[in-house]
Amino acid sequence: MTVRPDQSAQTLSAFGAAARVLQGDDPLHLRLHRFFDLLRDTLHHRDARLTCWLQSARPGSTRQQYYSADAWPYPWDDGLTRTVAREGVISRRVIALGGGTQLPAVRATYLGASIMWGGRLWGVFELRADHADGLRAATDELIGGLLPQLAAVIAREGESPSGQRASERAGDTPTGLTLRAQDKQQLVALNGSLDEAIDLHALLSLLLRRALEVSGAEAGAVALVDHERDELVLHTFEGFEDEAGVGMQNGPRQRWSVETGLAGRAVQSRRALLVRDVTVEPGLHGAGVGLRAELAAPIVIGADTAAVIILSSPRSNAFGEDELAFVRALCARAALPLSRALHYQEAIESALYLGQVFSSLPTGLALIDIYGKVLRSNPAWDSLWGLHGRVIRENFHVSLDLIAHLLPRLHDPLKLTTFCDTMQRSPAKDLITTIHLTHPAQDLEVRSVPTRDSKDHITGRLWAVSDVTRERESDRLKGEFVSIVSHELRTPLTSILGYTELLLSRDFPPDERHQFVTTVYTEANRLSHLVEDLLEMSRIEAGKVKLNRWVISLTNVLYELTTQLNTQLMNHRLLIDVTSEVPPIYADRDKVKQIIFNLLTNAIKYSPSGGEIQLSIHEARPDELPAGHTAGRWVLVSVRDQGIGIAEDDLPRIWERFYRVDNTNTRRIGGTGLGLSITRGLVELHGGQIAVESEIGRGSRFFFTLPVSNELARR
Repeated sequence: MTVRPDQSAQTLSAFGAAARVLQGDDPLHLRLHRFFDLLRDTLHHRDARLTCWLQSARPGSTRQQYYSADAWPYPWDDGLTRTVAREGVISRRVIALGGGTQLPAVRATYLGASIMWGGRLWGVFELRADHADGLRAATDELIGGLLPQLAAVIAREGESPSGQRASERAGDTPTGLTLRAQDKQQLVALNGSLDEAIDLHALLSLLLRRALEVSGAEAGAVALVDHERDELVLHTFEGFEDEAGVGMQNGPRQRWSVETGLAGRAVQSRRALLVRDVTVEPGLHGAGVGLRAELAAPIVIGADTAAVIILSSPRSNAFGEDELAFVRALCARAALPLSRALHYQEAIESALYLGQVFSSLPTGLALIDIYGKVLRSNPAWDSLWGLHGRVIRENFHVSLDLIAHLLPRLHDPLKLTTFCDTMQRSPAKDLITTIHLTHPAQDLEVRSVPTRDSKDHITGRLWAVSDVTRERESDRLKGEFVSIVSHELRTPLTSILGYTELLLSRDFPPDERHQFVTTVYTEANRLSHLVEDLLEMSRIEAGKVKLNRWVISLTNVLYELTTQLNTQLMNHRLLIDVTSEVPPIYADRDKVKQIIFNLLTNAIKYSPSGGEIQLSIHEARPDELPAGHTAGRWVLVSVRDQGIGIAEDDLPRIWERFYRVDNTNTRRIGGTGLGLSITRGLVELHGGQIAVESEIGRGSRFFFTLPVSNELARR
């Protein structure tokens, strides 16, 4: 490794300053906090931790942990700590943190170094950085020099009276709760962090780490109390193995009854409780495998317990008077910051929930000030008006910019202008209108209501815009259905009733009687076809039409159709162009016959002056298929007439139910407007597509595709 001279000088300076801090006379945790902060200028780490064993070289016995003051809310990986302790070298790796319901997933750089001296493991020093440049390789020289210093500090702490007390303490649950001087200093050092903490997860993580650090517990957790469900909700934890018990596993928040365990008892009694061996206590279960001593302390806000800190250790003498006193004082000091953090969390979640509702509503919403300026809008507002983010820019006014933007599409510009003027003149009124847009056709219902502040003063308006195009189209279809069907029903019924009344009133000569009966039959047949079309359309829309598919030849179908249409072709010439190479198709014979019959009768009907009707069938080339058509082998069927044609604006709508082009010719010809809807539905059931080409006065060409038969289709 090559180190530049300026880097060596900086490393040596940092080493000297760190050594002086470590060899000071202050309590160990204060020295380590300053030590961690001092290294940040050189190593650029995000947070740090020191794990040490005061009386033994074996990890897991009399463990103490110290964290940097401004700890990261992401839990440390104790399994990684044990790996570093076994390896005995400086280890670097990229690790993944978070990714649950509370914290976003991030990638971090990790450095871990085992503190070895005299053939003995004294502890593990760990650093984490939240960027790739942190913990550079050049820091190995500094870390390597600091490890003996840390070993000496840990050894001196283990020989001190306070260090001996951590391993030699035993006895019953203490009754006296007097804080040690260093614990008081720890609480004083926490004051600034607690008063500044506003994020709930960061606050609870800070409390847990300080409790672990001072008590020497190997594992710990903090749970919030859900009073509505009488449950404890795990929020953060450290030190528990994956096979740990209830509520101490990774994944979504774990819950357990407030009646369960020592934590539940602490919540209900609102007192800090200590049990030296939960395995022999009736009704208690350890929080994890191998854990015996447990300490649970509630954080009480007002008259209710808001949270509980749980500390666990495999050592029955792990907790005593000092630890219980500190955790109890810590909980009392944390009550006000926790109350503030809970209220902040509730406000954040409420705002987030309302923001999600606001953003995801299909109704366009815009908050507008008293001058008509858009202050805030949701995505649906931009989408419905076609603004594409233009509202985000400053000084967007509905009375100016919105009208200018919509002007090319407004069917009645004065209507929107009048609406905006009324809004300005009558700010306290609830207003509603419908704006019709063209290219494409769209109906938007706009509702404008006043907004008020806490003193009931009007501050602006809220606009709510809904797309009612479908509803208006449904109303139109309903009206057309009533109009067309009533007309189509009335005409044949009038004929049937009229002629049957004549037949019943008196006798007629046989020729006249036969003519009357024939007319009645024709009109009744017309009614039958109308009813059948309505039923067929409803079955197609409901998905109840089942195809009876076989391999069929279109030649036979055409022969039957020409015979059936002979009586209708008196004024027309039908030309049939079928190539000899047309392959058989895989389709429902009756439905295919109905499709072609509908198109031929349509061609006859809409070319009242006669002329030529051409029916052609051949296997389609790829360039003949409609846009977006499925690839493969298809037969193309085309019907061309020399009739009245269809206007370009009407072409997209001719497939709609009950839609009929409104002109003199179509009104004279009549019809229900269902034929083409049924035809398209039957073609699409076969997997094909139907399209049209037309020119006013020159005729129309309808063409559709049907699948060629193959082995897959037969199966």
